[in-house]
Amino acid sequence: MDFEFTKEQNMLQKSIREFIRKEYPPERAREDDENENFPDDLYCKMAELGWMALPFPEKYGGFDGSAIDECIISEELGRISCAFGLTYFLSVCFGGKSLEKLGNEEQKQYYLRKLCEGEFKFALALTEPDGGTDILGTLKTEAVEDGDNYIINGNKTFITGAHVADYLIVVTRTTLDESKRANGLTLFIVDVKSPGIDIQMIKKMGIKSTGSCEIFFNNVTVPKKNILGKKDHGWYGITETLNNERVTLAAITTGMAQGCLDQSVRYSKDRMAFGKPIGGFQTIQHYMAEMSTDLDAARLLTYRAAWLQEKGKPSVSESAKAKMFASETALSCATKGMRIFGGAGYTMEFDMQRFYRDAILFIFAPISNEMCKNVIGEAELKLPRSF
Repeated sequence: MDFEFTKEQNMLQKSIREFIRKEYPPERAREDDENENFPDDLYCKMAELGWMALPFPEKYGGFDGSAIDECIISEELGRISCAFGLTYFLSVCFGGKSLEKLGNEEQKQYYLRKLCEGEFKFALALTEPDGGTDILGTLKTEAVEDGDNYIINGNKTFITGAHVADYLIVVTRTTLDESKRANGLTLFIVDVKSPGIDIQMIKKMGIKSTGSCEIFFNNVTVPKKNILGKKDHGWYGITETLNNERVTLAAITTGMAQGCLDQSVRYSKDRMAFGKPIGGFQTIQHYMAEMSTDLDAARLLTYRAAWLQEKGKPSVSESAKAKMFASETALSCATKGMRIFGGAGYTMEFDMQRFYRDAILFIFAPISNEMCKNVIGEAELKLPRSF
């Protein structure tokens, strides 16, 4: 087994760290969070550096990179800010990976190429008010055939980045099959400027610079050529995107855990109590030793899942394990970080409170960790379906 990155991947990691040092210091991340500002300028700069294009085929403007490359970028961005990591993740995973796997040649040449160039941003419109985990049983957004078009009506909620997206990947029901709810779903590429789309921001406690939205579709006309993949087979196509989502989010939350440890180590060396740095106290050292151990485990799970995905091997269970463990690790590290910082961590002057506010989301989103356990039980352990 070889746990080393390639020479090119080490260079990529180093260049990301240098980019963050120059372009996105903690002060900027703090300011974007407080002002709920999406870092659009840095999205463009990432595209100029080729990061948006890296995981995609050269024939569509990419650099023939890998899922591991995608995770390296996501982890390093998550290390400074979860929201910054999501800025990269939204288009690359939801837009790019969906287009790469499901798009026809014309769609790839247009949308995927524009994404690689940084011209288009994407969001995935899947979750609805009555269902997140239970989306198959509750999905009501409907697309009805109308000549050369489809007319979409419905409501989506908790759609991250929709307010800054150029296009949405919208999951709709085109045929009702009571015997199997996974049948009859169709994906559409939808221009956010289409008449009948209303996007409203949701106020939330964390990840504020990458907003989440509610979307209302009122007789939105979408041409048939904008169907992504096969009509009525959308769920079977989007599952690959959701698998990539879990791996990439595992990388982001691993980065968050690393950020918590970085800050805890620095603070424990500087903060004095009872005549010495608090890092010299056994309790504080134990907190950080636990953080470091869990972090190693999260990283190993994450990159194993990314490696399996890149090799085209079955990785449903491994991706669920990575997402579950990495997100729990991020929250655990943020909680221990708050203990280490004490009252200082509760103030807006320090970033530990931001890591804490951000990390808590991922234990139940975009798939709950309880559902991850169900996936592992069914996919790997061959246990009866539990839901």
